[in-house]
Amino acid sequence: MMSSMNNEVKDMGQYDVIIIGAGPGGMTAALYTQRANLKTLMLEKAAPGGKMMSTYEVENYTGLGKVTGFEISEKMFNHTQELGVEYKYGDVVEIKDLGELKELHTSSNEIYKAKAVIIATGTIPRGTNAPGESRLTGRGVSWCAICDGAFFKDLDIVVVGGGNSAIEEATYLTKMVKHITVVNILPTLQADAKAVDQAKATGKMDFKLGYEIVSFDGEDKLESVKIRHAETKEETDIKCDGAFVFIGHLPETTLVKDLGITNKWGYIQVNEKMHTNIPGIFGIGDVIEKDLRQIITAASDGSIAAVEVSKYIETLRK
Repeated sequence: MMSSMNNEVKDMGQYDVIIIGAGPGGMTAALYTQRANLKTLMLEKAAPGGKMMSTYEVENYTGLGKVTGFEISEKMFNHTQELGVEYKYGDVVEIKDLGELKELHTSSNEIYKAKAVIIATGTIPRGTNAPGESRLTGRGVSWCAICDGAFFKDLDIVVVGGGNSAIEEATYLTKMVKHITVVNILPTLQADAKAVDQAKATGKMDFKLGYEIVSFDGEDKLESVKIRHAETKEETDIKCDGAFVFIGHLPETTLVKDLGITNKWGYIQVNEKMHTNIPGIFGIGDVIEKDLRQIITAASDGSIAAVEVSKYIETLRK
C-alpha cells in the first residue's frame, strides 16, 4: 500500500548545531555559533523574537533605552541574517539522542540531524483552567495585550494576575479601553512598586484582590467573568467585553519529555555552562530551571551555550 504524501518523511540534512527557538537566547546563540564557523540552523514555529514580540515596552536591556518588543526582536533577527544564519520554520515535536548525532522530528514529518542541539523554546502562558476559558479564547479571552488590545477600544475589561507582566500590560491597555478590573488570587499585588504606582495613576483601574476566577461566561463571546473571594466564598459577576490572563507561564518541553532532562515542573535542568545531562544537548533562556527570566539573561545563556557547543563539537573531531 502506498503511503500518502502527507506522511512522507523528509530528510532535511545535517548541521553542526540546531537551535530550537528564535527568542533572545536562541538568536544570540546563533550569532556566536555562526561566527565560530559552525553550520547553524535556527528553527522557530512562530515569529522571531518569542515573547518579546508581544511585549509593549522594554526599558531594561542595557544600551537600548526604551524600545518596543517588536523593535528589539527585529534588530536581533536582522543581526542574525546579516551574519548569514540559516532560519527555517519548524515545529519540533521530538528530539532523539543517537549518540554523536541528534535527530529532530517536526510536526511536518521533517527530520533534521545535528551534532549539537540548543533548546531555546521558552514558555507558554499559564491558564486558569476555569470553565469557558478555552471556549472563549479569541472571543473575548486573550493572552496578549499588544496583539488584541485594539479590539477593546472604549470597552470594559478584566485583567487576571498581579505580577509585573499583568500590571504592566494592564497599564498599556488603559490607553485603549474604558475601564479595567484587575483580579488577583492573592490578597496583595506582586508587581514592583513602580509598576503599581503607574497603574493606579491612570485612574482607569480598580482591584479585586484575594479573588479566584470561577468561570468565563457568554454564549458566542465573553460577556462576564465570575469571581469568588478566597476567604468569604462570596461570588461576584463582573460584566466585561474582554479578559486578559497574565498568571505566569509553563515551559515548552513536550519535545524532550522522554529524554529525562527536566525537573518536576517541566523546566530543563542545566549546569552553569548550559549542559543538560545528555552530551550535545543544551538548554537556555526561559525554558531552563533558573531564578531570573529576562531578555538579557536569556541572551547571556545563549552566548555561554554557543561557546560550549563549539568546545563540544571540537571534541567530536578529535
